[in-house]
Amino acid sequence: MRSKYRFVALILLFIVSLSNNQLNLTESNPDRTYWPTEEWQYASFEQVGLNEERIVEMFEDIEDNNYAIDSVLIVKDGFLVVEEYLTAYTSETLHPVYSVTKSFISTLIGKAIAEGYIESVDQKILDFLGHVDVPNIVLKENVTIAHLLTMTSGLEWIEDISYYDPANSFRQLIESTNWVEYILSQNMADEPGNAWNYNSGGSHLLSAIIENATGVSTLEYADTHIFSALGFSDYFWDTDPQDICFGGSDLHLLPRDMAKFGYLLLNNGTWGDTQIVSEEWVSQATEGKITLTDRTHYGYQWWVYPLIDSYLALGWAGQIICVIPEHDIVAIFSSSLDESDFPFREYFDYIIKASEEGYTEYASLTLISIIFSISICTIVIVFRRKKRS
Repeated sequence: MRSKYRFVALILLFIVSLSNNQLNLTESNPDRTYWPTEEWQYASFEQVGLNEERIVEMFEDIEDNNYAIDSVLIVKDGFLVVEEYLTAYTSETLHPVYSVTKSFISTLIGKAIAEGYIESVDQKILDFLGHVDVPNIVLKENVTIAHLLTMTSGLEWIEDISYYDPANSFRQLIESTNWVEYILSQNMADEPGNAWNYNSGGSHLLSAIIENATGVSTLEYADTHIFSALGFSDYFWDTDPQDICFGGSDLHLLPRDMAKFGYLLLNNGTWGDTQIVSEEWVSQATEGKITLTDRTHYGYQWWVYPLIDSYLALGWAGQIICVIPEHDIVAIFSSSLDESDFPFREYFDYIIKASEEGYTEYASLTLISIIFSISICTIVIVFRRKKRS
């Protein structure tokens, strides 16, 4: 009799073990077993519950359309599952991330606020840039850091046209001898906060504010609080004629380090035992402040996609850091293409489906195992009863 119950108990323990494994896999923010400061650890599709077929389909679509995508990395549950380099770029080749730079600037602003260098996002930008000769200064006195972060400063700026068009403000900025003065010399097209207008110049003002507030270069501040803390192995950040790091672009990174930055945000600003940037800031920065369309919102230099519960750092020509908290995923794309022809939302759908279907498959296997275990248990008990009778 005791032998029978002991056997049943072992079967039940096995079932509980399977159930616990399933629970741990589907937990949205599991306890981290390591941090990739030195290097990423790898896991298979099966180990993290990703449907490999969906990821293969995504790469087939990239190949069929001949997209100039240089690398794709997918981090799931803290492990690097996909790392593919599709062109001449390698894991050791720095890649320009263009406007992904803006999301780094946002994070540095959050850090400067936490350290008391900046009072809040509501502080006026002229508190830090008042030394610059600003035409029509009265019209610009109410522009705040929040306005720059959300691209609602009201400054006249034309960037959504060809770079080679003489009217392009970005091109005029690059050709000017003092970028901060050029940006602040622009007319006011609207009241601050009234309208959203994509403006890399405003992002550069944020970099100048970081330097004036902290007393060190934006690069040094970033190196201290992000690059070194997360173990970035190589990077480069170009500057304006006054040696201010370009806040709107020109950061160069390795794809693995792009993934580390996304992973920092995924973990609410924590890295190991250190709070690199406050959880409150991560929440605020990645929350949609401006509704552009039903599918697209804008936060503090982050693009927010509420329908897939994700937020993105986006750069020209297909540079992407995509954070999907619900699925514990960070996806990286580095590319050399015309961004307007790149259906990145469809690729996020592939990744999300791979996660959802992977869990479903694992759950099905777990259920089959449980049913099989119960069946074996029942057969053994019936067999023993018949044997005694």
